[in-house]
Amino acid sequence: MNTKRFAVIFGLVALGACATSKPALESSLDPSLGQAVRHNIAAMAVAPSARQKADTYIPADPARAALARKHYREDKVEAPVPVNASGE
Repeated sequence: MNTKRFAVIFGLVALGACATSKPALESSLDPSLGQAVRHNIAAMAVAPSARQKADTYIPADPARAALARKHYREDKVEAPVPVNASGE
């Protein structure tokens, strides 16, 4: 009984020693941490120009869509060409 009580008290004291008043690593992190990742993300993201932003709408061709539906309903759809690594 005395051993169990000692183990419980020791466990509570040990857990109490882990408590801090501020989060871990709060003051030890370098402010430039993650700068390389942010730079790489910025390098991969290409912002469109004003001309590219204005030219993003591509209107649908209703005649071509109707022809595609007709071919699908009549089972006249071309089979896809298999592609392999050698390009044959």
